[in-house]
Amino acid sequence: MWSIAVNRIKAVSILIFSTAIIMAFTACGGAGLSGPVQNYEQLQDVVSSQDFQIENDWANPLGGGNINLIGNPNLIRFSGDSVEVFLPYFGVRYTGGGYGRNGGIKYEGLAENLSITENPEKKNIALDFEGDQEGENLEFHIKLFANGSTFTSVNTSQRSTISYQGNLKRPEEE
Repeated sequence: MWSIAVNRIKAVSILIFSTAIIMAFTACGGAGLSGPVQNYEQLQDVVSSQDFQIENDWANPLGGGNINLIGNPNLIRFSGDSVEVFLPYFGVRYTGGGYGRNGGIKYEGLAENLSITENPEKKNIALDFEGDQEGENLEFHIKLFANGSTFTSVNTSQRSTISYQGNLKRPEEE
């Protein structure tokens, strides 16, 4: 009798968890629909213009839950062959040194070893590039989706990996 109740509780818990995950991905997937792209061809145009930015709504540290970034300044801005990155960091630093004055991951300069991989079947474009922040090697892996949503993963030589979810935007007119 006891094991039947435990099994039912487990089944209901799994069902609730699965439903929550599906709802979260559905909500994230639709978030970019009002942005600069609504289909794969528009995404290709934005990337080929090399003039766009990403604003992230969520940070996903390796060892913890999601952190809402709405209202917190963050960006990845591409302008020609240069990139400007400022992302808040939540995680573990593995080697000596401090977190620096930036309070996060900051890089300005050329998108070194930039690789752009188009995937028309899955309607996404992957951008990979490298940078350096005060002696710390940075690797950025960005996926841009046809609905305007983005996924960014940052690997560094001194910290645990962190990922971000956000939306593609055109730079604001000045």
